Amino acid sequence: MNQPHRDQKLEGLLQTALDEGRNVWAVGDIHGCRQTFEELLAKLRLSEEDQVVCLGDLIDRGPDSDGVLRIVRDCGNIHSLKGNHEEIMSRAIGSPSGRTMEFWLRIGGRETLESMSTDSSKRLGRASEWLSFTNSLPTEVVLDTFRLVHAGYDPASSPDDQSDKERLSSRTIFLAQTPLDPARQIVCGHTPVQKLVDFGLPSVEEGVWTSDIQLDDGRPSVLLIDTGAVLESGAINPRLTAYNLYTGKIKEVPRHQCSAPIKE
Repeated sequence: MNQPHRDQKLEGLLQTALDEGRNVWAVGDIHGCRQTFEELLAKLRLSEEDQVVCLGDLIDRGPDSDGVLRIVRDCGNIHSLKGNHEEIMSRAIGSPSGRTMEFWLRIGGRETLESMSTDSSKRLGRASEWLSFTNSLPTEVVLDTFRLVHAGYDPASSPDDQSDKERLSSRTIFLAQTPLDPARQIVCGHTPVQKLVDFGLPSVEEGVWTSDIQLDDGRPSVLLIDTGAVLESGAINPRLTAYNLYTGKIKEVPRHQCSAPIKE
């Protein structure tokens, strides 16, 4: 069955890496924090055979979205899913005088445009050149024992029956009371672990959020790895986090001092 929201070549590459015992790192929401992202990549000590998959929201709010996009596009072993912010940028640029543009600018698009050029007259054109790349990104990766997705899924139905709306924007996966995919651990971002208190769950000060609901193999059914790299300075330990699908190890770096605090 044709599933245009998935990238079969990427899925094959990642599964082969895991089968061969290579590191495959999932990275939470970067949001334009290029220097923080570079520090995390350096900490991962990647070999040529290792792979990185960013879970979307490469852009907006942080100071250098253009730089983050360049890293992901130009590095052969760094890949990304689409996040809701990439989708919003695409819609905004498609109607630059409409409400979607106003909304995008308000939630971080202004910082993204400023990163594109020092010449304000060239910014929108430069941003539009990125759309062929960001529009091509898959909205989920399905492997033998993992699902990678930006936001998650609606617990009310099977992941296979859901649309990009749920994959990019839902905020209920961490409330699921049964495994949504009994064979696969779901790894997602979108909702900062510091914001889980808004949903009646404890905040996570270090590492990632893990569901108490387990798969048959004993793994947590869901991991949430957005650790709030661009939350306001009052947030608990804003950081950028990577999760190793092969080893289960977690690596994280604090937000770089040059990455200005941006309100959620």
